[in-house]
Amino acid sequence: MSLETTPATLHIRLARRNEAASAALLLRMAFAEVASLYTPEALADTLPDAGTLRRRMDEGAVWLAFLGGEPVGTLSAHSRPEGLHIRSMAVHPSARGHGVAKALLDTAEAFGRMQGQVRLFLRTTPFLHAAIALYSRSGFTLCESRRRDLHGVPLFEMEKLLDA
Repeated sequence: MSLETTPATLHIRLARRNEAASAALLLRMAFAEVASLYTPEALADTLPDAGTLRRRMDEGAVWLAFLGGEPVGTLSAHSRPEGLHIRSMAVHPSARGHGVAKALLDTAEAFGRMQGQVRLFLRTTPFLHAAIALYSRSGFTLCESRRRDLHGVPLFEMEKLLDA
């Protein structure tokens, strides 16, 4: 897929149940370059399969982002008492730099507001530098007290307070 030669329109919508495999594939492709930094157990938890993504559709929302009609990004989120939790997000490597991740975050934020949430949060690893920079530019801040471990991989939480 080459997006550099043709300007494409970005479109985001809720994923359909029969598109769960596409979302799972996007996650695997996006994380391929950093997969070796995860333990096998942590990688399995980070990369849900199609069945897990279909369950996430029942529990919250899973979006797909399209450029030129091709699926290039995904984000899943669900409401918790403490706020809207972003469970996973990925952008195909060829689509990076086209505003896909920012648009997906904006979509989740709007969804959170519609759900009456006042906080958006996510967990990430310290080696996902580009993602952390994006989250910071988007208004997320580090929650120092919420450091964790996912099967031997360090995690920390970031949050964004939503305007009333």
